[in-house]
Amino acid sequence: MKKYLNIIFLSLFLASGCSNVPSTEEINGDIAILEAEIKDTKETVQQYTGGLLAILSSVRLETLRATKSMLEQKKKGFQRYIPLSYSIDGKEYFPPANKDDLLHEINNDLKKLQQDLSKAEIESSKYRGGLLGVLSLTQVVTVKNSLAFLDQRRLLLKHDIPYYSIVPVPSGSGEPPFKPTLGEDINKF
Repeated sequence: MKKYLNIIFLSLFLASGCSNVPSTEEINGDIAILEAEIKDTKETVQQYTGGLLAILSSVRLETLRATKSMLEQKKKGFQRYIPLSYSIDGKEYFPPANKDDLLHEINNDLKKLQQDLSKAEIESSKYRGGLLGVLSLTQVVTVKNSLAFLDQRRLLLKHDIPYYSIVPVPSGSGEPPFKPTLGEDINKF
């Protein structure tokens, strides 16, 4: 009888150790930040009834929503003990070996873009309307979109979710291959 009680207690002990939901604090924090940005972006979208600024703001809003959805999927998988695995072209996805270096590089690019956003907002505040006002607001919204895309890349890399980007053009087509320039495109405008 004592042997059976020991087995029952051992089973209960092991089962209770397996019942803890994995910590999702980090994902919860990232989702909370995204929710605040989504709220802010919704207000921005409502300010513009149409045109380029409304379209760019809507793109940012959808990028933020997609990022939040992907993080929530990962969180639900953790909570329900569902192992999530990703495959690209039929091959299992594994985070890059230099993940920490890439995250560091992305964080540096995000800091640079934040500085660019501050400069663009200061410049935009100088104008109350007209063509220069619209152009400066367009630059602000464009930098915010770049921040949303780059932050999406950072969060997906951080949480081991594959990032699907534009597929390069085959080299035999005569077109130059797509080459991402993290946040540098804004200077071309």
